[in-house]
Amino acid sequence: MIIRKGKLSDLKSVLNIEKKVYKKPYWNESMLKRLFNRGSNEIIWITVIKQKIVGFLIEQRCNNEINLLNLAIDQSYQNRGIGKKLVYYFLRIIPYNSSVFLEVKKSNFIARKIYSNLNFKYIDVRKNYYNDGSDAFIMHYKK
Repeated sequence: MIIRKGKLSDLKSVLNIEKKVYKKPYWNESMLKRLFNRGSNEIIWITVIKQKIVGFLIEQRCNNEINLLNLAIDQSYQNRGIGKKLVYYFLRIIPYNSSVFLEVKKSNFIARKIYSNLNFKYIDVRKNYYNDGSDAFIMHYKK
C-alpha cells in the first residue's frame, strides 16, 4: 500500500470513489480540482494498492489546526483496515502541537471506532449536519 499526495491525474478516480461511497456526495469535480492547487491549504492524500487508487483523505490546515474534511475507501476495499492505516499515516506526519478536528456521522459506528482507537475524543454534536439530516459527532485529536 502506498500513501501519497494527490495529483490532478487522480481526479477521476477520487470522484468515482466519492460517488460510490456516499449516497449524496458533498464533493463535486470543481471542488476536488481545487485540492490539487499547490497554493491551497487543503491537501488530498491518496491510497494506492497495486497501482489502483482505493481511497483518499482530505485535510485543511490553518497553522496548527487541521480539519479532516473527508475520508473514503472504495467499497470493494472496505473492511480491510485501509482507512485506519490512512488516518494513522496522516496522524504520524502532522506537526507536533497540532489539533485535528473531524465530524463523523453518528450512525457510522465503524469510523467512530477507528477514530476512538486512534485517540480521537468526542467533544460535541452537530445537529442535522449531513445532507440526509443526520447528526455528526465532532471529534478532536491532539498531537
